[in-house]
Amino acid sequence: MAFEIGTTLGGYEFLDFVDSSKTGIIYKVRNVKFGRVEMLRILPLNLQGDKEKVDRFLREVKVHARLSHPNIITFYNATEIEGQLVMTMELVEGIPLASRLEGGPIPYLEAVDYARQILSALSYAHKQATVHRDVTPANILVTPDKRAMLGGFGMAKAATDPNLTQTGTAIGVAEYMSPEQVKGVAALNGQSDLYSLGVVLYQAITGSVPFHASSQYEIMVAHVNTAPKSPSLINPDLPESLVQIVLTALAKDTTKRFQTAKEFSEALAEVERAGKDKPSAAKVAAPVMATAAPAEAAGRAAHLSPPRVPAAPAWEYQPASAASAAAARGSQAAKTAVAPVSASAGKSAEAPSKRPWTLGELVLGGVLASVVFTILFLALLTMTGVLHV
Repeated sequence: MAFEIGTTLGGYEFLDFVDSSKTGIIYKVRNVKFGRVEMLRILPLNLQGDKEKVDRFLREVKVHARLSHPNIITFYNATEIEGQLVMTMELVEGIPLASRLEGGPIPYLEAVDYARQILSALSYAHKQATVHRDVTPANILVTPDKRAMLGGFGMAKAATDPNLTQTGTAIGVAEYMSPEQVKGVAALNGQSDLYSLGVVLYQAITGSVPFHASSQYEIMVAHVNTAPKSPSLINPDLPESLVQIVLTALAKDTTKRFQTAKEFSEALAEVERAGKDKPSAAKVAAPVMATAAPAEAAGRAAHLSPPRVPAAPAWEYQPASAASAAAARGSQAAKTAVAPVSASAGKSAEAPSKRPWTLGELVLGGVLASVVFTILFLALLTMTGVLHV
């Protein structure tokens, strides 16, 4: 039975319907006692006759209630409302990573950041002897401030919990199951979660899960027998170090896989540091942008002051002999430029103007020039023997 929005039952005011799935119906509620908005999930009445479903619901309550970590959705309470089992937990304002990946791959540094946050949560859970067994993008919530939160503990199991499925039965979402899950290994350890997160990371940086097939059975068989395509064949811009980390996480042989979440996270930290050390396009462009304004100001100043002769660039390379010659030329040019100024320093700033010639002076000058020319001509003739005196 569904609860009506706006009603208050069992100390919870039902504010909105959130989702419905095989594991129950989810509501947004307000805890009347604490004045806190929470998420409430109920196990519907039609499932409460199924012993396995009830046992799994109660085991989720016990497992989740033992975990407290900044990257794990916080468990609050479990109770009954009108005969129906309910649990309440932190309401995270965010979207499932699965929704984010519907638009394709995300920047690899962002994907690495999310993966490291989830690895922190898994490292904590594994130390509590708890294996999640359902690490998928649907169970990872991403908040507006880039926080990644792990939820979906419906299949989580502590080492001391009894098995609720028959040995040899595969449980999980086919695309994200580890080879051990496919084989139905009863005593799964944390490396199974690391494989599943490797699949999530693969999808985040390429936009695709490693294995596709027409049936879930074929996908599960591929997890056991088929090597995944290198992520760099799908996204060539990925750093090789990240590609190798993802392929290590997806190793079929657990001895070749990361042994712990911490080891996986430390490998990703190296990729993160290397990526952040690379100068971005904005940083490279910054100095160019910074010099634009002074250059513009200099252009405006050129209209207000007389032009200056630019000096020879100080950075120009010259051989020693050429440099000496250039220095000598510069020194001589400096002396030449200074000499006229020094010579004229004691003279009046204004020179006397010349008087124009008169007509008589011009005629007399012409006659004298003709006489001189005639004498020279006769002398030339005498010297050559043409004229005999």
